[in-house]
Amino acid sequence: MNSIHFPSGQRELYQGLSQRINQYFKQQHSHKSGNPALYRKAAVISLLFISSFAAIFVVPAGWNWLAWIGHGIATALVGFNIMHDGAHESFSRSRSVNRIAALSFNLIGSNRFYWAQKHNRNHHTFTNVDEIDEDIDAFGLFRMSPNQPRYRFHRWQHIYAWMLYPLTSLFWFFVLDYKAYFSRKIATRPFSQAMTLADHLEFWFSKALYLALYLLLPASVLGWSLTLSGFLLMHAVLGFLFAVVFQLAHVVDKAEFPRPQSDEQQGGQAGQMGHEWAEHQLKTTVDFATHSRWITWALGGLNFQVEHHLFPRVSHIHYPQLHQLLRQECQQRNLTLRSYPSLPAALRGHYNHLRQLGRG
Repeated sequence: MNSIHFPSGQRELYQGLSQRINQYFKQQHSHKSGNPALYRKAAVISLLFISSFAAIFVVPAGWNWLAWIGHGIATALVGFNIMHDGAHESFSRSRSVNRIAALSFNLIGSNRFYWAQKHNRNHHTFTNVDEIDEDIDAFGLFRMSPNQPRYRFHRWQHIYAWMLYPLTSLFWFFVLDYKAYFSRKIATRPFSQAMTLADHLEFWFSKALYLALYLLLPASVLGWSLTLSGFLLMHAVLGFLFAVVFQLAHVVDKAEFPRPQSDEQQGGQAGQMGHEWAEHQLKTTVDFATHSRWITWALGGLNFQVEHHLFPRVSHIHYPQLHQLLRQECQQRNLTLRSYPSLPAALRGHYNHLRQLGRG
């Protein structure tokens, strides 16, 4: 798996797209990072996050569950809008501000270093490639790619998936993070760099801080019964939102799941992908609901996944404009920009994909 690569010297499509995008920012006298509109949104979401957390301690016991649900939604908003841009160094022109934004992932339960390896390096490079992209690896519980083995119980995966998605963030924060930490791998691919002493300290300190903030502190005020039920409810909301939003970009019936070509296909160059990286992204990534300003605001532009995958260091605040430019470039090159017109259509695309693969 570590030998998988894209054809060397083939970057014509990406260079053409980049030229158009760079020209746009030059004409607009704008920078690719966040702008005041993003910072205002970040301030609103941060206020929602802090106030919903405070509400857990002050809302009466009979209504306390609403505060936990609200905080689960607010946590997802932080992940979609602040952490994600910060991790891709597109939130701000300042590296320090980007790092602070990325560190919000530690505050909401996971780890900045792990995310950089899992998401930035593996997922963004080898999208929908088995054994490298951990986003399509469900340990056999789901069959997300046609290249994965099919088991008899997959026949019902389009039904039971929705009942398991609420467990996503719990499994992510309390299993996958530790699995990656101790194995030093994401799926089958080793970390691209060794963890420093600061990275190790950050990992354990943030995990301890999370447990203190979300279990020990609430339990000292509310008691363990109310705390545990609320904590699980919060993660059910957070996990479902995380799972569904990220699945709609790649695990749908409009996306492809390319495989590296064999020795015979490549004349001895085992592991080479069939297309250049930019075309690979166009084949494996799908937009949805690009006309909805509300969905774009709430999801931090994650409904513009094609734009994000091609230009991850451009802030999501610019994606609607990039979408038009990308569409024009694809039309000129006779390439397909894959997209669903609405959120319900994308959900159907995901449902149909699971159903089809489950039935073989």
